[in-house]
Amino acid sequence: MMLIFLLKSTACLTIFLVFYKLMLERESVHHFKRYFLLGAIVASFVIPNLVFVEYIDTVGPTMSSFSPNMDGLIEQPVPQHSVFDWQLLFWMIYVLGVVGFGLRFLANLSRIRIRIKKHPKFKDNFVTKVLLSQSLPPHTFLNYIFLNQKQYEENSIPQQVLLHEETHAKQRHSLDIIFIELAQVVMWFNPLIYFFKSSIKLNHEFLADNAVIKKEQDHSQYQNTILSYLSNETYQSVGIANAINYSSIKKRFTVMKTNTSKKSFVLRSFLLLPLTALLLFGFSEHRQIERESSFDQIIEMDLLENGKVALGNTTVYLNEVPKMLRQNYLQNYDAQEIKVKINSLRPVHYNTITNVSQAIRTTGIDAIEVVAEEVVMDEAQFEENIPITSKTTLLNANQMTVVGNEVRSQQSATREEMKEYNALAKKYNDMDRDHMVIQKKEVMRLKEIYAKMSKKQRADAEPFPNFPPPPPAPDATTPPTPPAPPKSIKATETPAPTMPPAPPAPPKPIEHVKKMVAKGASFTLNGKEISSKKALEVVQKKQFISMLTMEANGANPVVKLSTEPIVIDN
Repeated sequence: MMLIFLLKSTACLTIFLVFYKLMLERESVHHFKRYFLLGAIVASFVIPNLVFVEYIDTVGPTMSSFSPNMDGLIEQPVPQHSVFDWQLLFWMIYVLGVVGFGLRFLANLSRIRIRIKKHPKFKDNFVTKVLLSQSLPPHTFLNYIFLNQKQYEENSIPQQVLLHEETHAKQRHSLDIIFIELAQVVMWFNPLIYFFKSSIKLNHEFLADNAVIKKEQDHSQYQNTILSYLSNETYQSVGIANAINYSSIKKRFTVMKTNTSKKSFVLRSFLLLPLTALLLFGFSEHRQIERESSFDQIIEMDLLENGKVALGNTTVYLNEVPKMLRQNYLQNYDAQEIKVKINSLRPVHYNTITNVSQAIRTTGIDAIEVVAEEVVMDEAQFEENIPITSKTTLLNANQMTVVGNEVRSQQSATREEMKEYNALAKKYNDMDRDHMVIQKKEVMRLKEIYAKMSKKQRADAEPFPNFPPPPPAPDATTPPTPPAPPKSIKATETPAPTMPPAPPAPPKPIEHVKKMVAKGASFTLNGKEISSKKALEVVQKKQFISMLTMEANGANPVVKLSTEPIVIDN
């Protein structure tokens, strides 16, 4: 975790520093730059520690969820830990660095304190001037200005230089230096801190120069004064004090002549907004916390095979559900405090779910969850990654089948099914193809499991057996030769030729109608539209002669019942 924080913090420092060097350093908005540099350091420490929490409601698997395939799991070797603790070594080096830089910072403070205590000083307005015997350039720390005693008594220190140092004291630049020094103690190993320290000190010089020029109104004279004064100085002050520095003279002279327009300043300031947003998005932490949806009342509802719904101890038709909810529940609970859970142990069509959900929402109830063994829908109705809102019907289905040009299923074969398939496939693959003993039940089971398998499962499993083709049916045009008359009653008759198996019996009309009801079909009787209840009654009483079912992609099935023969136009 510490390594991730350091990487994110360094990335933020880098981006802020590049922005400052390219967009701000040579502009004359020195006060803005001062707070930008300080704020950039603080933001680089804060942003990686920010955690944006999003609370999401706990839901079960939806239509786009897939069951994990346990067959592809591979046991990973347990990593061998080194006897030497590298992490402890790194922490020891870091602590030594903090201690070393901390002692250096305290030593500089102590050195300044000794100078103040041992040398003569006097109050001059809001500053205290300390006269030193050493030949040091003028420098400032807090409200103390350190000057060479001999030069001060001889009045050889230019007034512009004194005003420059008084500006450091007045604007409290030493507080910035103390802040960056403490940051350097903590992040002593990060080279970017040193670049920020240099930029902060240089901007202090820009601020002091700007104050002098505003008072003197003469760039050239001030520049000549600085050059002539610094050419005679060869020593530098204590590192944490603000002092006139020769190495930065060229940049200072360039910035003195710069005058940033208000329009340019506003434009550059607005660029900080997308920059900050980018850093927040890229380097902060985002967490999703699941919370249980609290409802005062959860209503269980079961979808039945005959188009009815079991609501508590009452069985009603789908169109009667809103009325029952209003009578039995909404008089005691608010609609937003109720969740309806719809269960179906049989395949249910998507249109049925939609119709039930729409009917329930007419009562004001939005929280609906459907738990079904299998959901069947048309290809045009299939959608993935549906955004979850307060009015989304949550679907928890073990299997989903899409009817169209192709059928998609979200269920792969289980481990038990794979084991069963491999055993059967190996059994037939080991047989002699010319002398196979084939059991129809096992062949059908092999096909069923193979249809469920994913591409990866098929690649890893036993190859599907290469069954020989079935024997040809006997020639119907040539009558079989009649057997010879029996010699005696007890004689064994010649067996008849082997006939092909009979085709499977068609489904019962009532079962077919129930299946169509589950798919949300519409029914007609002699051309007049009837309800699914009426259709079930007609079929059960066998009051029809013909039945025609029409299905099309994207549309509900249409079942036509007629007491007259149905004529289809060719």
